[in-house]
Amino acid sequence: MDELLRRIGFFALSNKPIKLVGFWGIGFKEKTNWADLASCKFLAEINKEVKKVYSPGIEFTFIFANNHAVHNGVKKEIINSYIKEMKRLFKNFGFKYVYLDKLWKKYKISFNKIDESFKSKPGGWWNKVENANLIEKNVSDRNLRLNSKTATQKYYIMRTLEKELLKREFSSSILFVFSDLRLKNVLPNMPTLYFYSRKGWSDSPWFVTK
Repeated sequence: MDELLRRIGFFALSNKPIKLVGFWGIGFKEKTNWADLASCKFLAEINKEVKKVYSPGIEFTFIFANNHAVHNGVKKEIINSYIKEMKRLFKNFGFKYVYLDKLWKKYKISFNKIDESFKSKPGGWWNKVENANLIEKNVSDRNLRLNSKTATQKYYIMRTLEKELLKREFSSSILFVFSDLRLKNVLPNMPTLYFYSRKGWSDSPWFVTK
C-alpha cells in the first residue's frame, strides 16, 4: 500500500495522469459483447470520478494478451477479430493498448523458452507453488490445447517470465488486474490495484459469452 501511495504521489506532484496498465485477455468469442462494453464504461466512469478531485485523471493502457490466447488454443482468426473490435472500443473510450507478443519479442520470451523451462523443472516443484490448485482450476476451464496439469504449469512459467517484462516496460505505472487476490503470485512485484471488471462483477469480460 505504501508503494502504491508513493506512486500516486509521484503523478500528483508532476500533475500528470495516473498511469494504470493491465492485461486485456482474449477468450473464444469472435466479437465483443455487452460485457466488454460494460467493463469499458465502468472504467471510464471511475476515471470520471477521479477527475472530479484530480483533473489529469487516469491513463489506461491495456496489454492485449494474444500469446495467452495462443497458449489456450484460441484460433488466430478469433484472436484477430476480437482484438479488432476491442481496438474500436478502446478508441471510443480513449484507452491505450499494446500487444503482448511484441513485448515478448522485445524481452526475448518465447514458447520455446517456456517449454525449456518446463522440461528443466525438478520433480515435485509444482507442489510448492502457492495456490497451485486454484491456478489449475482457472487454467483448466480455459485451455483447449494441453492437458490440465501441463497447461497450468506452462502458464505459471509464462507469467513468471513476464514479471520482469512488466516491471521494466511499465516501471512508472501502477498495475491493475481483474483477479482474485489469492493469485498474486503470478503477478510482478509492482504497486497493484484489484478492480472489478464492472460494477458487482470480478470475472474477466473477455471470457463472458452470454
